[in-house]
Amino acid sequence: MDFYQLAYFRKVAETSSLSRAAAELHITQPAVSKQIRSLEDELGERLFDRIGKKVFLTRAGEVLLTHVDRILRSVDEAKTAVRDLSAECSGELVIGTSDHISIHRLPDVLKACITAFPKIDLKLRCHRSETILELVAKNQVDLGVITLQKTPPNITSRVIWKDPMSLVVPVGHPLTSAKRVRLKDIVQHGMILTEHATETRKMVDDVFAAQGLTPNVAMEVAYIETIKSLVRTGLGIAILPDRAVDAEVKSGALMRLRITDAAFARNLGVVYLKDKFLSRPAVEFLALLEKAGVGVQ
Repeated sequence: MDFYQLAYFRKVAETSSLSRAAAELHITQPAVSKQIRSLEDELGERLFDRIGKKVFLTRAGEVLLTHVDRILRSVDEAKTAVRDLSAECSGELVIGTSDHISIHRLPDVLKACITAFPKIDLKLRCHRSETILELVAKNQVDLGVITLQKTPPNITSRVIWKDPMSLVVPVGHPLTSAKRVRLKDIVQHGMILTEHATETRKMVDDVFAAQGLTPNVAMEVAYIETIKSLVRTGLGIAILPDRAVDAEVKSGALMRLRITDAAFARNLGVVYLKDKFLSRPAVEFLALLEKAGVGVQ
């Protein structure tokens, strides 16, 4: 069993096709088939079922693939570690994050990274925090900067920022004239909230539930920036991160109200695979993140 056999095996598993795997590996199909047969002979197990022009992993193939992914990743990490000993900080760094964090938290960190390490090939992937966590678990991004939530045991998480949230209403809303605003006052009004599956929504629902209340949901929206626009239009009120609405509150486009009997906040931070070798670009970016989070809300 050698490196090339394992690499060819993984490519066939990824493409479900011997011919496509050969094309992507820039070798002939018979060469790929020969290596797969040799691997099967050595292991004494059939690794693929061949049905028509497609191939599918057998149970033995599925078991082998989990180990092959780890082996090939270790080889890549070993190469990176050796290069990092003498080379300046360079190479690809894939960061996964949410739209909110990419707009309101990361720009200064990204600028500092690019300024200090211009040879880093920085790539940003923006999705919901829950999706980014899945991509981290699949090793499809190097670092995730997300709304922190319960993570699997194979993932490390660190808090970078505390993210306080407040009630945000349009100018002239009836709640702006109230002497004090309590949770039970809020449920009288339609709210625009993030989708049920998000960690932020779970946190909001839990705060209401602690007082035996349920939010009056007028609309569910995926993105915080969209919620801001809808609140400004007068379609509802919302619980939003202070950072996300600072500019609108300052300009008078939105109003932020203090809730006297409840507090909303979440943790934003970084996640990565516990056993993953962190390249020098990843280590340097982590240091910049930690620095950005010191004493900041």
